[in-house]
Amino acid sequence: MNKQLRKALKGLASGDLERRRRAMEPFVRTTFTMFIRCLYRYLGNEVECEDVLEDIYADIWESPERLYDVNSEKQLIRTVYLYYMRKRLREVYRRRNRHMYLSQEDLKNLIAPELGILETVSQSELKQALHLALEKLKARERTAIELWMKGVSNRAIANQLRTTVGAVKMLEYRTILKLKKMLSEYCCEA
Repeated sequence: MNKQLRKALKGLASGDLERRRRAMEPFVRTTFTMFIRCLYRYLGNEVECEDVLEDIYADIWESPERLYDVNSEKQLIRTVYLYYMRKRLREVYRRRNRHMYLSQEDLKNLIAPELGILETVSQSELKQALHLALEKLKARERTAIELWMKGVSNRAIANQLRTTVGAVKMLEYRTILKLKKMLSEYCCEA
């Protein structure tokens, strides 16, 4: 652990508010890249990582007592992850609804609520149209959407497709737009 970080940790452990305030800036400067790298592995989005990291630093400022006995950078990262990051990551995952199952019915409502397809077409015809639309997709798009419909997380889809979480989100978004367009064309033909 470098000297500046050790000094900042001692300052954070201080009871004096002014000394803690002065120690926070060097602490942030020396740990920012370490923490952002760690967060990026989980979130895959720099802007979101910076937002979460800002909250983590606020939590550290409010209760730095977990960092009093830290002796190495590895121990610092583990401690910050266990006591500060993990809580924030759970909030992000909940906000993204990664753990929720997206049913076929929810997907239909997501794809075509404003088109009036659900009211103008029978359920069997809608299933057939959706099946035909899924067959017209590229294999990568179909795989991503099918996994997503089963409730698989974006991280797991990214691992299976050997890409990033951000690329999976964009792929899902574009694929849903494609499906919307295909279903609206189907309705215009019918």
